[in-house]
Amino acid sequence: MIYLDPHRIIETRIAESMGFDKYKMIIEHVRKVDVSADLDFQRKYNGFYRIRRNAEWRAAYYGLFEEIKNSSPTFEQIIRTLYRDTGNIEVSFSSKMLATVDVNKPIWDRYVASNLCLNLKGKTKDEQLECAIDLYNQMICWYEDFVKTENAKECIAEFNKILPNYAWMSDVKKIDFYLWSKREG
Repeated sequence: MIYLDPHRIIETRIAESMGFDKYKMIIEHVRKVDVSADLDFQRKYNGFYRIRRNAEWRAAYYGLFEEIKNSSPTFEQIIRTLYRDTGNIEVSFSSKMLATVDVNKPIWDRYVASNLCLNLKGKTKDEQLECAIDLYNQMICWYEDFVKTENAKECIAEFNKILPNYAWMSDVKKIDFYLWSKREG
């Protein structure tokens, strides 16, 4: 007779669908490799975060990533440097770099931003850049306030109950999971 472990099967399927094992590999290897030169790391990171940019852009991105990964960078530092080096305001990819270096920082994703009612505004790129920095700081404040709430504690406890093998993930990453998953109004 076959035994079906419902808890393990559900945990595995959720983790696979969310790419939690890929995320774990990224977090475990970011400081062990030269991310500016390790094409295997870049391929996995690009796949996980859906980076579809040209080689010149990736060289600037991963060069900065390698430069800052062992320090305490800020979102502002990352987004300004990427803007200077690529000409693009990379809100999401800046936050993903930061959240990889510091797992207690949130990721700016369209679903997360939408759920937090954060809308990038500005007529010029300079205005958009300033707005992005301000909104990311607001996002950090929201997370800091939210994790203290009963709702956050309930969400984190349920995550840990359903996904015990992923309880190692930061509370911010667990909240990211919920905000990213909430797609309806």
